[in-house]
Amino acid sequence: MRLGRERRGFDALSFLRSRHAARRSAPAVQAVQTVSEIENAPDFLRKRQTLAALVAEFGCDVSKVTLSPQKKTFNYLGQSFTSEGQSFPDGRIEIYFDPNMSHARLGCCLAHELQHVRYFFVRDAYRAEKSDGPLHRRFAKYTPKLLAAQRGVSNYSNEHWDAWKGEAPPKLFSLELEEGESEPINETIAEVAKALYNWGPDVRINALWKELHDAINEEYAALRSA
Repeated sequence: MRLGRERRGFDALSFLRSRHAARRSAPAVQAVQTVSEIENAPDFLRKRQTLAALVAEFGCDVSKVTLSPQKKTFNYLGQSFTSEGQSFPDGRIEIYFDPNMSHARLGCCLAHELQHVRYFFVRDAYRAEKSDGPLHRRFAKYTPKLLAAQRGVSNYSNEHWDAWKGEAPPKLFSLELEEGESEPINETIAEVAKALYNWGPDVRINALWKELHDAINEEYAALRSA
């Protein structure tokens, strides 16, 4: 899940000016839009079209990705966050509407969430096979110690490494949230996908994480076509 920090606090000088202005004129009442009004607003409809085109560009099922008019906020790492998107193990993705979200940012968010979907799919297959199965053999080299030594590839993914509460380093394809209340491996791989989308194949990024990202996507494609 990609998170965007909410702005906290306020500018004291601006606050005093606004109070002074309020004494001279009645405050304006800002209308609150209903869900239906948001969904039928021109900007929402344009962003929904843009999102559908991006999903098709990625070669994914357009029906699995929705633009939600809802705003999702929650506390994490002791701060308040607004979620840009969320992916689910069944392959669904929700992108939360933000009128200020640019086309590029929308694409980055989608790339991040789609990588979560691929990770979940391969993780399920990995956990369903025997310990000497082909997926176990291919991914055996990516040990907890090796991955923990690399840490993340972005500030966001490093926050997940900092937040890890497990007794041992996280293990690839483990249920990270249950074991350590964070998802450093899953989120780091998703951030690799975002960087590749944003900067292209020549982006300078940790080679081991890039290799793991590619291996997961290869296995995802093979599993889907089997």
